[in-house]
Amino acid sequence: MSEKYDVAIIGAGIGGLVCGCYLAKAGLKVIIVEQQNKPGGYCTSFERQGYRFDVGVHYLGSLREKGVLSEILRGLDLLDRIKLIRNDPTDRIITPDKTIFIRKDQNKTINELISHFPKEKENIKRLFNLIINEDFLSLYSKLRNRTFQDLLDIFLTDHKLKAILSTMLGNLGLSSSQSSGFVGAIIYKEFVLDGGYYPKGGIQNLPDLLAEKFREYGGVLLLSNRVTRIMTKQKKVMGVKLQDKGCIVSKFVVSNVDAHLTFNTLLDCECNERKVVNKLKISNSAFVVYLGLKKQLNIKPKHFTTWFFSTYDIEKCYNFQSDKKKQLIPSFDYLLCSFPSLIDKSLVPSGKGIMRIFVGARYASVKMWENSKNELYNKIITRASRMLPDLAESIELKVIGTPRSFYNYTSNRNGALFGWQALPSQTSKSIFPYQTSIKNLYLSGHWVTNGMGQSGISVVALSGREAAKIIVSAKG
Repeated sequence: MSEKYDVAIIGAGIGGLVCGCYLAKAGLKVIIVEQQNKPGGYCTSFERQGYRFDVGVHYLGSLREKGVLSEILRGLDLLDRIKLIRNDPTDRIITPDKTIFIRKDQNKTINELISHFPKEKENIKRLFNLIINEDFLSLYSKLRNRTFQDLLDIFLTDHKLKAILSTMLGNLGLSSSQSSGFVGAIIYKEFVLDGGYYPKGGIQNLPDLLAEKFREYGGVLLLSNRVTRIMTKQKKVMGVKLQDKGCIVSKFVVSNVDAHLTFNTLLDCECNERKVVNKLKISNSAFVVYLGLKKQLNIKPKHFTTWFFSTYDIEKCYNFQSDKKKQLIPSFDYLLCSFPSLIDKSLVPSGKGIMRIFVGARYASVKMWENSKNELYNKIITRASRMLPDLAESIELKVIGTPRSFYNYTSNRNGALFGWQALPSQTSKSIFPYQTSIKNLYLSGHWVTNGMGQSGISVVALSGREAAKIIVSAKG
């Protein structure tokens, strides 16, 4: 038997959840279908032996008074319901001869950089004045055709300073010469300079809260089920077919999943997007090590994330194309390490700790990863032990995530972490807008090119809200 809804949403990632909440709040009958047994996508957590690990997101940004995410949560009456922990500093950047701290006060971060590069004082101020004070449209106009390296070269001269500021592009999985200058500026504006907000109890609490609000508004969340087809008639959506429970008839469909999956597999008719989707470049994946520790590591000052680099050649670290050998892990010259239990002790058994180590990686066959993952794990632990000498002896639990793991969990092609690559050529609103060529089929999530690129949870949430606005207006 089929059920009728105003809107069916495919995928309960943050974009899908926010979209669902705003639609249900507006009085529409909405269902969200999610293949996993919990909502959140990459913004989820899992437990092993009393340790709670965050899958992908290491903290939230854009939660200042007028930040993008705070406005979205306020619009859903959720801002006062989410318990946030914030620490100072939020991040530590370690290079061969410097240690830089990112502070929760943006002025202190700027002063931290100036203290290490006094000759660049005025240049640093001018760069961050642009990033902080210009609005989105102004930044887009000035930077849409430039790379982040172009932006750094306009303002700065010291190559080490440029390299240090490029490290944060690990949040995009791209080098500074590849990534959009506009998207890089948004990463700083909405995440680096306004980051370090951690939901008490783990990242999972954000999607759980959104799911709870969605149900309060009357929405239906169907977990552990998969959409197998987007049904259309004369290029107009009619609803979706489910793997286990028949079909859902709906006037509108919102796809919050991989655009390749949406247009190459799910959609039952030809469309313009099918030609475009196969030409665009997707973001890289990662090899991630989740560690349960016998004791809390002695890290002072305590912070969420360490960016550890053994070289100033950040371009080499993040540019997969420079790896001519096509290795599974193109570079061991950097590690991204997060320590959430330093800030939130509720994540671990008493007296213990957790750590997550992240490095960019390629998609490959199950066999290749099974044959290589333990060797790669040992190399990563050896590298991390240069920074944390007591790490190896403290490990009592390890969980390894490969690009295959992330593909299996999200259905993102090749385990992509950030949707499309944030290239200058791929941030235009016109490439993959909210509204598709199929009548009443809309998109949300990090596969939407909304002009702001794939700039973290806040922008993904924004895509959900904007898609909902368009649908409410269209329903009239």
